[in-house]
Amino acid sequence: MSAVAHWSSYPATVDRALSFIGIEIHWAILQYVLGLPFMAFIALLLYNRSKDKAWLRFARTLAKGFVIVFAVGAATGTASEFGLVLIWPHLTEAAGRYIYFPLYAEIFAFLMEVVFIYMLWYGWNKLSPRALAAVAFLGFLGAWYSASMILSVNSYMVAPTGVLPAYKPDGTYLYSQGYPKMTVYVPNDIVPLLNITALKAGGVEILGASGNAVKVAIPAKVVQQLVREAWTGATLGESILVKGGFVNMTTVKFLASHPEVVREIATKLGVPAASLAGMNDGLQMLLNIPVKNVLDYILMTTIKKIGFMSVTFKSPVYLATLMHTIGSALTVSGFTVLAGYALRLLRMPENADPEYRRYVVKAFKFAAVFAAIVIAYQGFIAGHEMGRAVAEWNPEKFAAMEGTSEHILSLSKLLGADKIMPLIAYGSMNAKLPVYDKIPADYCKCKLAGTPPVEDCRPPIIIHYVYYTKIGLGILIGLYGLIVALIAIRNSWSFVDKLLNALRIRGELPSRTLLLLAPVAAFLAQLVSTMGWFVREVGRKPWSIYSVMTVDVAHTFNPAPLWQVVLVALFYISVGIALIYAVYKVLWVPGKPKPQ
Repeated sequence: MSAVAHWSSYPATVDRALSFIGIEIHWAILQYVLGLPFMAFIALLLYNRSKDKAWLRFARTLAKGFVIVFAVGAATGTASEFGLVLIWPHLTEAAGRYIYFPLYAEIFAFLMEVVFIYMLWYGWNKLSPRALAAVAFLGFLGAWYSASMILSVNSYMVAPTGVLPAYKPDGTYLYSQGYPKMTVYVPNDIVPLLNITALKAGGVEILGASGNAVKVAIPAKVVQQLVREAWTGATLGESILVKGGFVNMTTVKFLASHPEVVREIATKLGVPAASLAGMNDGLQMLLNIPVKNVLDYILMTTIKKIGFMSVTFKSPVYLATLMHTIGSALTVSGFTVLAGYALRLLRMPENADPEYRRYVVKAFKFAAVFAAIVIAYQGFIAGHEMGRAVAEWNPEKFAAMEGTSEHILSLSKLLGADKIMPLIAYGSMNAKLPVYDKIPADYCKCKLAGTPPVEDCRPPIIIHYVYYTKIGLGILIGLYGLIVALIAIRNSWSFVDKLLNALRIRGELPSRTLLLLAPVAAFLAQLVSTMGWFVREVGRKPWSIYSVMTVDVAHTFNPAPLWQVVLVALFYISVGIALIYAVYKVLWVPGKPKPQ
């Protein structure tokens, strides 16, 4: 099977593609919401320090761009959220039930953004420069606060709090022992219903008592099957809990003659009394209890134990995700601003106002240095931490990223990167990378449940090529940013000037060729960001929540026809084109230089 065919073999291919288009366009816009107000804040700080009006004008331009992209970003965000609810309703229901707090807190972050963004714009001529700097600070803080809430949920989907991976860097694979596993807390009042011996034989580990619950590690394939049963309306009698012998039959025999005890248990599980009305046999009542109620009781106990306000923030990949996402936004924003002022320099008339020219040159140099700094941070710090987190907590995805398969052309082996990757990912040259071919294709399948819709549980191998293309383009952009930044600061440090002279790079500004490459670098920065998102999201398939819920369960039971999906996709694309035109008309045209 080809890499593309492998990716498309997962359920809901068309709707996954639509979600990619919608969220990607929103993310492409959102990056500027995270980056531009931060740059405007720095520009305002520079103005308050130097009183140079060029910095104030630069900050005003950034604020104007910020207002435009925020308005469109809010619209696309609303549309994306509406689409996610419709296409992935079961995922939305689970999020709203168990990990709702950051989504609720994000509302206040959005309000914070709205207040301070428009206060910055409409209060520009009414507030002092120091007050404007304070408002800009609160503006980008609101945007980052909003991102941190959303990213905590996304991080939980990538690596849930309590997940236990199935690979160790010494080359040990734990799939035969039921890994990956999820840590949950089973309430004491339903523990007597369980057959501990059968559970241990099925890979469940008893980790100890914790107050009113028992802490256990359950194989992910069992968890995802229970989730599938819960969202398809299965009862205990139809569940693997009974079919797999996980229910204690001694307890069941006792309950068969004590319907009042079953009713008490059902009440604790939140089962409506009406649903058991007319049943006098305790066993019949027990077998008719929905799996969803049992699972909900366990999950709610687990969330309370971990902390309902902090459960998503305790995802092991959260911090790296936040660092990497902010870095991506700043990088894209920096190179985009650099491209805008590079075009201004290219189109600068000979008789342009000297003050305008000085402003453009100053803004260009600032953007050049800023872009070089943030892309270095993104590559050497944030990207490194993100890679380490993926390697540890999602080894299947890491194996696909590195292309450790004998059945494909591995770019990492071709480039020799596989020899240093153990040191980068695990901090030791003696570590071993997970081999894609050694990961069981059925590691997410519960054999007790028949054959689930997912044929191959491993992440699509196509992400290997996307990932290495992303890395290659990122290096090229970084080298370009470094050269332009060195030219921008050549007058500040003599050794930089000597270095550039040795390289035969002359002048205060980059050559025309380097200036023409700035828009290309901005486009590639956005493309690299898109590829990074593709690797992150597609790489955790077939899970929508890793080790918990698969894509086919999260998906709607009533998908839209293809023509409707195409229509919505075209709408998103048209919104993106409209935004580009709006930026041109509102931001670019009014800022054209006027003759002296």
